[in-house]
Amino acid sequence: MLRGQHVTLRPFERDDVKRQHELMANVDLVLPAYGSWEPTSLAAHEKWFDKHAEKEEEQTNFAIEVDGKFVGFINLHPWSVNRRAGVASFGMAILDPAYVGKGYGREALGLFLDWAFRIQNFRRIGLITWADNQRAVRCYKAGGFVEEGREREAEYVAGEYVDIINMGLLRREWEARHSESR
Repeated sequence: MLRGQHVTLRPFERDDVKRQHELMANVDLVLPAYGSWEPTSLAAHEKWFDKHAEKEEEQTNFAIEVDGKFVGFINLHPWSVNRRAGVASFGMAILDPAYVGKGYGREALGLFLDWAFRIQNFRRIGLITWADNQRAVRCYKAGGFVEEGREREAEYVAGEYVDIINMGLLRREWEARHSESR
């Protein structure tokens, strides 16, 4: 487990699936992060978990826990991991409305980046987000990510075409920020 001041990152377990399913029913929080929302059964979520839990290369899913409660997740995208080049991308979401906008995402991101760069020895971590998801953009910039590119009107979210922002952070940039904060 990775522990911060308020946040713990731990392996995402089957017991988390029900809580995640409940939280994913909140269209207002899910839509900005995913771009779309469809009702999904608990059985479908459980089936997805069971299928992916068997694949060792997909075991990089962390539950974000605050006050002993599952509030979201952060994970490497398995298709993006290139160990030879030392690069990967990730996704993150705080899904519990009581924990949104209170700094837990930033703390979770810091723990995740420490794991990715210091323990896993990645050289570069990337992500994509929608340009109108300002809370996410602020969180990632606060974590040291920089905008590396923009795909104009590349996604349809909640009735509008929005830009996709590609962001990245190099280990040397993370190390420089990390050493300054000590």
